Amino acid sequence: MAIGKKLEEARNRKGISLREASESTKIRGDYLSSFESGQFDINLPEVYLRGFVRLYARFLDLDQDATLTDLELELGNESNRNMRKSLGSIAPQEVPDGSDVQNLQTVGTGRHGETGTFESIRKPLLVVGTLFALTVVILIAVALLGNGDTDEENLPIQADDPEVQNIEETVTKEDQGFDNGLRTLRLKAVGAIERLIVSDEGSDPKIYHEFKNVQSGWTNDLPFTKSFRCYSSSLENIRFAVDDGIEKQVAGNGSGNFSWSPTPNEIAE
Repeated sequence: MAIGKKLEEARNRKGISLREASESTKIRGDYLSSFESGQFDINLPEVYLRGFVRLYARFLDLDQDATLTDLELELGNESNRNMRKSLGSIAPQEVPDGSDVQNLQTVGTGRHGETGTFESIRKPLLVVGTLFALTVVILIAVALLGNGDTDEENLPIQADDPEVQNIEETVTKEDQGFDNGLRTLRLKAVGAIERLIVSDEGSDPKIYHEFKNVQSGWTNDLPFTKSFRCYSSSLENIRFAVDDGIEKQVAGNGSGNFSWSPTPNEIAE
């Protein structure tokens, strides 16, 4: 069964709508709809695509590892389909039976020796090249912009700030997540927070998430790679947990930064 069908059937078994699933997971409804339709070409960095699918699978009580395996197969099949489609659009036409081969060889010859065959594939080649260039530009823009219009130079998060609390945690290899260090950060507000910024320190380029005027009771799950850094205008009102671990409170009051990373011993294992 295709991954999209599995997700849709699991949601129907829980008796909830796409809107309710979106509100519970904090994943956009159009993304969830695309997942259930088997459409994964939605201009998201792959690390975020895998993270969102994993969160959705966990919410639907599905096997997360099996779901990610299905996703990898689907991404591979989609890539092959796109390649075949592109190649098919520029493949030379077969010579019909009984046709005049001599005429096919001479038709369309110009002063530079261009043949009709080259003329017939030049436009498709230009179209494919243009679409590829546009796709690359869009992916770069998405990666640079992250989840909003946050400008790295204007952020209160500084990589070399000696005041940043670095919270290290020892975890086992079984708890290290999947896909080369991809983890899940759960944020919770126990009071009002005027500004909250999370930086995915393991992604390249870094991806930022910014939230404003967060109210008590707010929660959000974010995928991140290996480590993260966070700024809060009210440290006393933020709680966090990594990969369904123990909820932690950050020391301090008022505005400030803190970061999380696994211990060096755990990384070396």
